[in-house]
Amino acid sequence: MANESGRTPRRSGSDKPNRSSSSSRPPSGSSSDRSARPGRPGRGGSARFGKDEQRDDRRIELKNEPAIPEEVLHETVDPDLAREMSSLSKENAERAAQHLLAAAFFVDTDPRRAHLHGVAASARAGRVGRVREVAGYAAYHAREFEIAIRELRAANRISGDGSMWPVLADSERGIGRPEKAIEMAKDPQVKLLDIDGQIEMKIVVAGARRDLKQTEAAVATLKCAELENETASWAPRLRYAYADALEANGDHKNAQKWFVKSAEIDINQETDANERIISN
Repeated sequence: MANESGRTPRRSGSDKPNRSSSSSRPPSGSSSDRSARPGRPGRGGSARFGKDEQRDDRRIELKNEPAIPEEVLHETVDPDLAREMSSLSKENAERAAQHLLAAAFFVDTDPRRAHLHGVAASARAGRVGRVREVAGYAAYHAREFEIAIRELRAANRISGDGSMWPVLADSERGIGRPEKAIEMAKDPQVKLLDIDGQIEMKIVVAGARRDLKQTEAAVATLKCAELENETASWAPRLRYAYADALEANGDHKNAQKWFVKSAEIDINQETDANERIISN
């Protein structure tokens, strides 16, 4: 999203969903598992697809389809996902699954390549909700926000799963619609999110407020009892986002206090809180 200077606003860990958060989870080993990371379809088991039936999709050929990396050729998706893909021909389901695994394999090191595999998986298995979900997360990490919105909305329509709502909202910010991100926070689906998802939504909304130069509203959005939490995976980022919002609002003293508080619990160095602390 371009700001008044024509530059893309900084989208640090202070105002975007955590790449490892459960609120932006991908398909995982179990449909109830909320610990998996975005873009990573569950591996394990010995899931195989059913008999190759006469389906319209049995001989799908895609133009410019990316090659499957050797690292995932012998991997399998989890049994739940395999069952969801059972309506596809055996050949097409296996190829789509390989693209999902490749998207997961590259999401951290080569987001663009992960995105291309997500596109291929979606083209082959677009009626499977979890396929569209992984494709959406891969597009998001590649900063292809319009595609992320399309894929994640499709996944939401198919599955009814609202856990992707924070990433959807942040993607709206990415295409220059912070007002839409704020509006999405009022959707009934947000009330159904677990605490991880609700915190991620707060962080996104605060970022949207800052996009609109509403720094005081950004501070108010993040001021919550959860700031005292020291153990949750999102705790360092919530504190960092709050400190960053305070700084943007001109409250430098309290901003420094919360940068310190963030750094104290940020053992994985997800933020640059240490670098934001000004030595006396």
